[in-house]
Amino acid sequence: MLLAVIVLASGITVVSTIMSIVLERKLGVLCTDVHKVGKPRVPCNGGFAIYVGLATATILLMLVGFVDRLTGIVVLITLTLSFLIGLADDLIDLKSRWKIVLGLATALPMLVTGLYTPRPWVSFAGFVRISRLYPLLLLAAFTVYQNGSNMIDTHNGVLPVFVLSLHVFALITKLLAGGSIDEPSSALLITFIAVIASYLYFNLYPAKIFNGNTGAFLLGSTIPILLALNRLEFYYLLASAPMYINGFYYIASVKGFLQKESVKRPTRVDERGCIHAVRDPTAPITLVRLAIRFSGSALSEKELVILLYTLFIASSAIASILTLALGYQYPR
Repeated sequence: MLLAVIVLASGITVVSTIMSIVLERKLGVLCTDVHKVGKPRVPCNGGFAIYVGLATATILLMLVGFVDRLTGIVVLITLTLSFLIGLADDLIDLKSRWKIVLGLATALPMLVTGLYTPRPWVSFAGFVRISRLYPLLLLAAFTVYQNGSNMIDTHNGVLPVFVLSLHVFALITKLLAGGSIDEPSSALLITFIAVIASYLYFNLYPAKIFNGNTGAFLLGSTIPILLALNRLEFYYLLASAPMYINGFYYIASVKGFLQKESVKRPTRVDERGCIHAVRDPTAPITLVRLAIRFSGSALSEKELVILLYTLFIASSAIASILTLALGYQYPR
């Protein structure tokens, strides 16, 4: 039955994405792909298709009994709030402070219903009860992952690969640590993996559709949802290192939470389509800029995204190995 849910949710995601591409092209909702020679115009917002896929997956899991009604409704409300915040950002370009505040609000459904366990696993300490601190950490996790995902979504396929690699190795970690595939949290994790993988084809280099802020907020929201439900906080924290590095250096270099439109571009594209790290000290430091500088030469977009894909997969794999090596056992 779970396989049927996966196939149906994946199929609906593919159909929704194709429909979004066709409709956005027809309506002229196109964005310029600035990293390619010729600056092609690409449909702007895959967030609608991502939302349809994730929401469909959640509803189907509830209907067949893999996920209880409370969990399903909370996840649906959380996804819907994330979708609306991202859509508002796409439509009216929200200020950074509002993105941070509204990101906090998406944690409220889980907090109000108590759909979390305030005992995260910490290496050398085991499961630590932090009943008062955990809700604050979960609030922070939602806004950090949503805004961090938006910040890391710079090139074709980068964000979906980052999120997908986190979730795939989370599933591997959970199963190797003694978790069961029959649990509601596992069913959500597996089905969300299938939905994101189905969408990924259309956003991989060369992208047929962009994620938009809507898609970025949605993909980012899946991380705190699944890390809390699957009791894998420590793993996700380690695996998310590239996102934290990107966010930390960006905020430190621009000295605050500034709109991306108000800061200089950290890279430039030459006439051959090669991407260079700018040498302007006032430009923000980002993961992409660091990757190009450390590579020692300009990179084509294809070379750059392959490098970033590899980094994300390696980060998740190493985090999984470390979590298991440090003694993590899935709680029963």
